[in-house]
Amino acid sequence: MNSERSTPAGPSARAITTRDALRSGATPQELYGGAFTQPHRGVQITGSISAPIEIARAFLPRMRAWHAFSDVTAALFWGLPLPRRFDQDATVHIVVPTGRNKPTGAGIRGRSIHPDIWQMTAPFGEPLTPPELTWALLARVLSIRELVVVGDALATTSGSYRGIIRPDFAGPPHNVFAPVPELASAASLAGVLASWGRNVGATRMRAALPQVRQGVESPMETLTRLIIADAGFPEPVVGYRVHAGQVFIGRVDLAYPELKIAVEYDGEYHWDPEQAKKDVARINRLQEAGWLVIRITSDDLFKRRAAFFAQLRAARKRAR
Repeated sequence: MNSERSTPAGPSARAITTRDALRSGATPQELYGGAFTQPHRGVQITGSISAPIEIARAFLPRMRAWHAFSDVTAALFWGLPLPRRFDQDATVHIVVPTGRNKPTGAGIRGRSIHPDIWQMTAPFGEPLTPPELTWALLARVLSIRELVVVGDALATTSGSYRGIIRPDFAGPPHNVFAPVPELASAASLAGVLASWGRNVGATRMRAALPQVRQGVESPMETLTRLIIADAGFPEPVVGYRVHAGQVFIGRVDLAYPELKIAVEYDGEYHWDPEQAKKDVARINRLQEAGWLVIRITSDDLFKRRAAFFAQLRAARKRAR
């Protein structure tokens, strides 16, 4: 699966305001007779839609120059990892500069921010808040830990991070270890925080930003690191590249290099037969180089956490 993709074609080409549909010759009977649906007040669309990102695109005919998709809606366009509670949330979030009229209607949530911090970009054709501003706006609804997960996704330069949508980037490099463009650097996140003042979410942003790391490959890798650190262990190094002399052995998710201990999170992707073969070969090389590899799954983090901590504690004790 390619982690870099352009946004799929949506229904925006079929969406039209009711006024424009009538002006183009459609009759009220046609508009309201079943051939069209009304995803938003004053918008007609052929067929039906249900995905949140499609519902957002259907609002495009009503967008104004001072409107930008924001918050959770913008995060969907950027491919950022959101908590599961937002999976079926079809609310369309739009931000405007203070002083401009906010859009209204069922399923539409508008908010205003100071004109000095309002920004809009359109890398995929739709008006979006930039990645840094999207992160700041999400601070209203995300916890500190969830903001770190999104911050890691924005700052990662790993082409293996799945789901992130980067403009003007066709796909992962031939060299899987070569860096790819980040959506937002830690410095740019710090910049939006510096300008945020007392707006909602500033406290959470200040707590989350120091925990953002570059090079993370998945949301669960971030959660694993945070859970380990919260338990009182030293924070492991992210994306550590192991060498034996001048020979590259492999990359590990999380590492204690001085102890030669690696913690690897195995998600569903790792159970693909081809990927599993690569993982076995890599772990064998690591073990030959004297490394202890602890492989964990979501059950170890959420159902057997005490056993995982005991294993990690014992490994660190033996290594010392």
